[in-house]
Amino acid sequence: MIRRRHVKYPPGAQGNDIEALQTDVMRFMSIIGLCLMAVFALVQGIPVQEKSKSTPSLQATRLREEVRVQRQELQELQSMLQALKADMQRKQRLLAVAEQDLDQVTSQAQAVRDERERLEAEAVHMERRLARGQVELSDIEQATKRKTQDLAVLSGRVMKVQEDLARSRRKIAALEQQARDTKPEAVAESRQTPAPSARPVSDRQGFTLRFVSGAALDSLVTAGSVTLYAMANRQAWQLSMDTGRPAAVRGTYPGWVHEMSAVTVPEHYIQGLDNAPDGPATSDVVWGVQLPVATRQAIASLTQGRQGGELVIRADGRVVIGD
Repeated sequence: MIRRRHVKYPPGAQGNDIEALQTDVMRFMSIIGLCLMAVFALVQGIPVQEKSKSTPSLQATRLREEVRVQRQELQELQSMLQALKADMQRKQRLLAVAEQDLDQVTSQAQAVRDERERLEAEAVHMERRLARGQVELSDIEQATKRKTQDLAVLSGRVMKVQEDLARSRRKIAALEQQARDTKPEAVAESRQTPAPSARPVSDRQGFTLRFVSGAALDSLVTAGSVTLYAMANRQAWQLSMDTGRPAAVRGTYPGWVHEMSAVTVPEHYIQGLDNAPDGPATSDVVWGVQLPVATRQAIASLTQGRQGGELVIRADGRVVIGD
C-alpha cells in the first residue's frame, strides 16, 4: 500500500496542489499496471506448464527421432570414415610405390652420372693418348722422311756400284769372248732352241745357258723361282707373267745375272718387252736371269772340271748338261 503524503502547501500555492495530485494519480496507475502485468504473466505461465506436463510422450518421440537421426548420421559418418581410411591406405600404397620408383630413378640417375663421369675421364685419357700418339707419329714421320732420304742416297750409291759392276762384267765378258774367238767354235743355235753341236760337249769352249722350253721358263717365272731381266743402256726391265702374258716393268739394275743368248729367249718375252711403253730396242738388249741358290749350286757342280757345254734348266728347276 502506498501511503499518501500530506503536504502542506504554503498559502497561495493552490495550483501546485493540483499538480501534485496528478502526479500521485499517475504513480498509482503505474503501480496498478505493473501489478496487472505480473498477474497476466503468472496466468500465462500456468497453462504452459500444464501443457508441457501433459505431453511427455511427444517429447520422447521427438527425442527418439532425434536419436535415430543422430545414429543414422553417425553411421553415415562411420561409412565416410571407413571410405576415407580405405582411400588413405590406397594412397599410402601408391605413395610407397612412388617412393620405390623414386629410389629406383634416383639410383639410375646416379648410375648414369657415374657412367658419364667415367666416360668423361676415359675421353680425357684418350685425348691425352691421342695427343701423345700424334707427337709420336710426327716424330716417326720425320724419322721416316730422314730414312727415306738416306735410303734414296744409298740407292743411288748402290745403283752406281751396280752399274760399275755391270760394266766390269761386260768388259770381262768381252775379254772372254775375244779369247773364245781365237779358237774355233761349232755351235749353231736356232731361234727357239739351240741346235745340236757338231762337236762333243767336252770340246766346247765356255758354257751357254738355256731353258728346256718356253713353257719351262714361263712356269719358273710365274712361280718366282727365276727372275728374267732385259738390260740396255744401264737400265733394266724385269719381265713377269701377267694373266698368262709377259709384261715388262722397269726396275733396279741387277747386281748379278746369268747371261742368256738372245736366240734362246722365247719370242713372247721379246714381244712383251717391245710392248713396254719405255722399252729399249731389242737389238741392244742383253738378256739374263737370276737363279735360286740350289740352281746356282747345281751349275757350279756341273761346270766343275769341264771346258764348256750347254746348260739346260728343266721346268722343275733341275740343271742338266745338254746333248
